[in-house]
Amino acid sequence: MTVEVFEHPALTTAAAQLATLRAAAGRLGVADPVAALRHLDCSPSSIRTSAAAIDTGGLAVTAAQAEFRAGVDRAENGGSAETFGTWADTVDGQYGAAARAAASTAALGVRIADRLDELAVAASEEVCALAAAASTAVSAVLDGDRSAEVVSEVGATCAAVVRAVQEKVAALTALAAELEPLTAPAVQLS
Repeated sequence: MTVEVFEHPALTTAAAQLATLRAAAGRLGVADPVAALRHLDCSPSSIRTSAAAIDTGGLAVTAAQAEFRAGVDRAENGGSAETFGTWADTVDGQYGAAARAAASTAALGVRIADRLDELAVAASEEVCALAAAASTAVSAVLDGDRSAEVVSEVGATCAAVVRAVQEKVAALTALAAELEPLTAPAVQLS
């Protein structure tokens, strides 16, 4: 049996543990439990890496803002026109908004990665427990038994795996709502 590799290691482990259930499901023509796992596949480590890069970028913006502010202070104390001060305050505010947006986005990325990780691990544990509970019926089907009892148990287990994955995917709705603010520019440059 070929074991599928997923981005999330817990799902790869679950796929390996679901291999016999998958084989029985294939013989019976019921839902493929391993295919259901694809709907939850994710790479929290990649998301965390991206969040760290955004955070680093935000720190660079904060440093640039501090340098800009120091230059503005020098220019204003040197007798520059009032309009320069107003323009400088606007640009300084944009720097600040960009830095806050970067920090917020980075924090959101970490929260999303953590939640995806939690969901993938929880789903893996749940579906592995379901498969283990049905192992006798799965073995019977693989040995050629097509009695209503074992066929029903394997089919019900596959359906339970699909439901478990669907419930975890449904939990992602809250994360999607948190992403909504990222669809608009964080800072409107003037």
